[in-house]
Amino acid sequence: MLNPDQARALAEEYFNGARDFDEATEVGLWGFEDGYVGWACEPEPHDPSVLPEVVGGGCVIIDKATGELEIRPLLAPDIVAEQWPGRRPR
Repeated sequence: MLNPDQARALAEEYFNGARDFDEATEVGLWGFEDGYVGWACEPEPHDPSVLPEVVGGGCVIIDKATGELEIRPLLAPDIVAEQWPGRRPR
């Protein structure tokens, strides 16, 4: 079973890859019964009238039992968790 620290490490590796530490994007993590939802937290713009550099995005579900990642659309974490069908046996 994955704990929150292990899940955060997987999410940070997924979203930040080989970026330098000082260039890394902050990662949000929300836990639910079967796993965790992770997403990249983009900084808020200083000027709200300026369009963001990145539009849209995704998040990942990290299976608590296996550590497998599944890419999902970027919605509220509780909605993403609710829509996840669960672990699929191989």
